[in-house]
Amino acid sequence: MTTRPPSPRAGTVLVSGLATAAYYATPDVIASRTARAWAKTGIVAVSLVAAAPELRAAWAAARRRPEVDGEPLPSIDVRSLPAGKKAVLLGSATAALVLAVRGAVAAERSVFRRGERRAAAGKRLPHTGPALLYGALTTALWWLPAPAEEG
Repeated sequence: MTTRPPSPRAGTVLVSGLATAAYYATPDVIASRTARAWAKTGIVAVSLVAAAPELRAAWAAARRRPEVDGEPLPSIDVRSLPAGKKAVLLGSATAALVLAVRGAVAAERSVFRRGERRAAAGKRLPHTGPALLYGALTTALWWLPAPAEEG
């Protein structure tokens, strides 16, 4: 029986899961809101550095011209669109980005408030328990195969 060498993703997966858990557990270990913001910024930076190889590979795959049955799919050059269509495209992309950011902020606030309610109820390390779950979920999601890897 031969063993496979560890996947290059293993380090990214481990860092990502630990970073997620640390990010959401910070209110239990850092009281100052400002210090917590700096700590979370550092955690996100470490996570992005660890994910950089995966992100570069995904970007390279996305830049390759997609094909169906060996035939290249038609592409649209945004520069060739009329001004009205460009405006609609830009407006749609902006709206999607705004909605995504607002959703993320709402989710972050909800998670924090839930931890604060757990703290008020006397739970010890009220943010850390859910943070460990979020870290485990992040780790599990990293191991899902990318669409190109399936089949």
